[in-house]
Amino acid sequence: TEDTAETAHAGTLSDDSEASDYLPGGISVDIKMTYVNLDSEAVRQFTSRYHKADLDRWFDELVADYYQWEHFRAEHVKARNASAAALAFPFEYRKGQRELVAAVYHALHAGRQLFVEAPTGVGKTMSTVFPAVRTIAEGRGDRLFYLTARTVTRQVAVEAFRILSEKGLDFKYVVLMAKEKICPMREPLCDPEHCPYAKGHFDRINAAVFDLLTHESCFDEEVILKKAREAMVCPFELALDTADWADGVVCDYNYVFDPTVRLKRFFGDGVREKAVVLVDEAHNLVDRGRAMYSAFIIKEHVMAAQRIFKNKAPRLEKSLRKLNKQLLDLKHDFPLENDKVGQDYQICASTGGIELQVQRILGDFHDYFENEHDGVAFSDVADFFFELRDFLTISDMMDERYVINTGFTEAGEFVLRLSCMNPAKNLQEVLDKTAGTIFFSATLLPMVYYKNLFSTREDDYAVYAETPFRSEQRAIFIGRDVSTRYKVRGEMMYQRIARYIHDTVVARRGNYMAFFPSYKMMEDVLAVYRRDFDEPDVNWIVQARGMYEMDREIFLENFYEDPRQSLVGFCVMGGIFAEGIDLIGSKLIGAIVVGTGLPQIAGEREIIRQYYDEAGENGFDFAYRIPGMNKVMQAAGRVIRTLEDKGVIVLLDDRFLSRDYHSLFPREWVDAEVTHVDEIGTLVKQFWKEKV
Repeated sequence: TEDTAETAHAGTLSDDSEASDYLPGGISVDIKMTYVNLDSEAVRQFTSRYHKADLDRWFDELVADYYQWEHFRAEHVKARNASAAALAFPFEYRKGQRELVAAVYHALHAGRQLFVEAPTGVGKTMSTVFPAVRTIAEGRGDRLFYLTARTVTRQVAVEAFRILSEKGLDFKYVVLMAKEKICPMREPLCDPEHCPYAKGHFDRINAAVFDLLTHESCFDEEVILKKAREAMVCPFELALDTADWADGVVCDYNYVFDPTVRLKRFFGDGVREKAVVLVDEAHNLVDRGRAMYSAFIIKEHVMAAQRIFKNKAPRLEKSLRKLNKQLLDLKHDFPLENDKVGQDYQICASTGGIELQVQRILGDFHDYFENEHDGVAFSDVADFFFELRDFLTISDMMDERYVINTGFTEAGEFVLRLSCMNPAKNLQEVLDKTAGTIFFSATLLPMVYYKNLFSTREDDYAVYAETPFRSEQRAIFIGRDVSTRYKVRGEMMYQRIARYIHDTVVARRGNYMAFFPSYKMMEDVLAVYRRDFDEPDVNWIVQARGMYEMDREIFLENFYEDPRQSLVGFCVMGGIFAEGIDLIGSKLIGAIVVGTGLPQIAGEREIIRQYYDEAGENGFDFAYRIPGMNKVMQAAGRVIRTLEDKGVIVLLDDRFLSRDYHSLFPREWVDAEVTHVDEIGTLVKQFWKEKV
């Protein structure tokens, strides 16, 4: 801005202004605002006159507005810290829980990272949230981020905060939802022309946020949507702006780690957020981390964009044609004989300079949509635009932890991938900006595997929380006469597995779940079970492919307390019923886990195996065995959720007896008993009769 008479007269001076207005110490000032378009270098200027009285009034109102917010923050922080200091752990400590709380507290006070293997029943959510809240109240952090991979575990965190609030904690926390999920419109078109919530949003958002903060403590989906409708503001942006003032944020991993969608206000470049980060169900961060830091371009998507811009944007179409040619050259280099299972990929030494062409196309996109464009809406090509943007973002991160490869999608499309093999460095760059991080899960073994994939630090802590359950509460049986290897799958083996399920279920009336490594095997065994072992005293239900949330709830409603007949649910390992559900008491008294959970042999897994083999590690462990055993332990963990629960776990695969797999068992499985199909019914009956 320039406050000179020359500038003022060149602008929009009123004719009745007096000369004294422009002298030093005068009563008005002219302000010139200059806008420069960095691409076209076009300049637009606006000059306005402001009188001293108006500026005084504006300044006083501005300061009063800021004071309102800062006064709220100061008073709330004072109240929050006082309430946290007086807060006691809300429950009687379970076995191993006090030690876990202390470990989390000391790690956060030291600003360190802690890996926690916390068996089911320890109460790991409250054991991490409580000391984290105390740490923030003592000035070791400004905000708590509770990260989850699933909606159901998000609710567990909300419940923990609710319990602490009932015990006197003054703590404000917001639950962040995906824009598509929380948007009240049929489609999230975020512009004033299509969305009434976007029109005038910025005129109303500050008042809406302040009203929320001064009347509520829990800002979950219901609260955010209600206020958004009342104030006519975007609910997604309302949640984000509320997070600026909240003490806690419950959200998905990607809001912190994903380089393209992370919350830049907290974790952007140049920002140092003193956040305490709790990573729940941290075993899920392995695949999620690799996915967040990987990218791809699909050749057929380039061709589709070419057709859209044909005869409408010659320069953009030409750039797309050149990119398509580069991808075609890579496709010609793909060996035709790579059609065997697990060999549907080709490792590449480089991308052939495709990044430069992608950068040109993104520039052409910007030029096209900033100027007059002929009939192409951005929504028509938005997915493709972000595909290119993500590819360019990830290409800047590439180092020895990446593998460039080509292959084909399930739909037969040719794809170029930048595959992240180890996301530790990327994750650590984010976490280095925080006040401390706790990774915790009921299945975080072997610990060295997860440290390798999450952290680059050498001084991380690790603890193994002791299970609070008595061995008498459950029995673990390993079926030595079952194998799920592909070469022995068939009618005879499926009949044996079906009999294991039948004899386990009829040994005691109750609810059971049988978990399988794939839908195909589950359906094949179910067909044999229905043919040979179906009987009126036992009901069965089956997990369908692509179940919606309502379907999932209906499925789980079948598992109720003290059923009159036995029920067995046929489910898939790693699916929606194998993790994050709590069927306590007699709602679930047994789990039959079929197979070692090994992922199917495929290009992605084979690339991981090859990468770690070449790095001197056991590639099969990294790509298959450890991820598979994680699924096994998650499925088995659906049984025995509380100190009062009782149940049986049946593991069906002879590989569980080998050292490679047995060494991955949690320590509390030391009393697992080996059996075969003729004995299982008797052993299960004996458990219910003698040990309970």
